[in-house]
Amino acid sequence: MARCPYLDYESRGALFSQGDYYCKLCGKYLSEIETKEKCNKDYDDEYKKCSVYKNS
Repeated sequence: MARCPYLDYESRGALFSQGDYYCKLCGKYLSEIETKEKCNKDYDDEYKKCSVYKNS
């Protein structure tokens, strides 16, 4: 799995499945769709195309 090294998962509930992804570079919580499309794909290094990642 190609996951951005600046992506964190923060648990926010009693269940481990409740939580949000947090981008350490842009300082924002990301939706599950954004995360799957760019930051945490099953293949390829899509996160390297992210403008925030490129400029870090």
